[in-house]
Amino acid sequence: MYSVIKGLLFLVFIMGSILSWKLFSFPRKTKFIAFYTLSITLIACNQMLSYYSSNIEIFPIFNTFIGYFLSPLLFFQCISLFKINDFKKLFYRHILVSIPFLCIIIYWIFDDYRRKLLGYGNNSYITILLVVQYFVYLLLLILFLGKRKGLMRGIKPTLQFKRIRLTVILFLIQALITIAMLFENFTSYEGLTEYLVFFIFLLFMGQLVLIFYNHNKYLNFFTGNDEPIHFTNEGYDKVGWVKSESSKEVLLELQKLMSEQKLFKDSSLNLKRLADELHMAEHTLSKILKDSYNLTYSQYISFQRLEEAKKLLIQSRDNGARINEIMFEVGFNSKSAFNTWFKKRTGFTPTEFKKGSE
Repeated sequence: MYSVIKGLLFLVFIMGSILSWKLFSFPRKTKFIAFYTLSITLIACNQMLSYYSSNIEIFPIFNTFIGYFLSPLLFFQCISLFKINDFKKLFYRHILVSIPFLCIIIYWIFDDYRRKLLGYGNNSYITILLVVQYFVYLLLLILFLGKRKGLMRGIKPTLQFKRIRLTVILFLIQALITIAMLFENFTSYEGLTEYLVFFIFLLFMGQLVLIFYNHNKYLNFFTGNDEPIHFTNEGYDKVGWVKSESSKEVLLELQKLMSEQKLFKDSSLNLKRLADELHMAEHTLSKILKDSYNLTYSQYISFQRLEEAKKLLIQSRDNGARINEIMFEVGFNSKSAFNTWFKKRTGFTPTEFKKGSE
């Protein structure tokens, strides 16, 4: 069994190292998950070393200390994906509150180290504290996401939603890891301990595979803005790009028209005019949108207007822009139609969304 565990640890270490290197090269929005993959890599490396240097007693201390950061990293990765104005204040406040808790953890770790040197065995209360810590963060995450159900519905066709979903899945897998760690610390059967260690690192490997899979399946998963993403498998090569070079060029030009000229703000814009801007037939543009984004022309423009409206509503807190002004700016002529359309896609009226962003 040890040889199987060593092989698994080596795979976790290699994949974790590669993913950590990639994620740290991306923008700030990936820093928490980058540190999470790095933590998994360090734990795997430390576990491998412990098999080759069993006389060195500091190894359990290192794993417990790194394990303290796993739940907070996933929690802050998730909430950082929401555009929270006072995120930095929330983060630093959490750090200050956590300092006493971390001091207790460090004291217990070294007390555990001292007891092992004296032959008193393992202090499993450290693991119990990590389990309690995880479920506290799980409760906080449930409360946080519960207040944003409407917003979650409104961002379903975006990269932002996919990132949030991935982080929640990773967090739930972390529950199994945490419980397995608890059993591994309390069991007195050496054979069962080996299977639990294997199970823990198999779950770590699963987390890394999920991160790698999403990174490769969706174009610019960790680097792109919250643009519509590819839903279908047809028309892609293995890295997620549309196979046709001409389609790539059209999508790049279309993105430029939306981000720079913001054509979607023109209420008279239609499929024919947009196709003319791109110098192509209407049915060709419709097919590219369907194959690439699984969206019709109307859905695509609606999405662009929704994202712009949300951005302007958040900014209106500072510049004092009225909802009527925002409505006209994103391409609507009727307030009732704008309110109905916005609530259908986000779960909130524009007024409610504006107040919620303050």
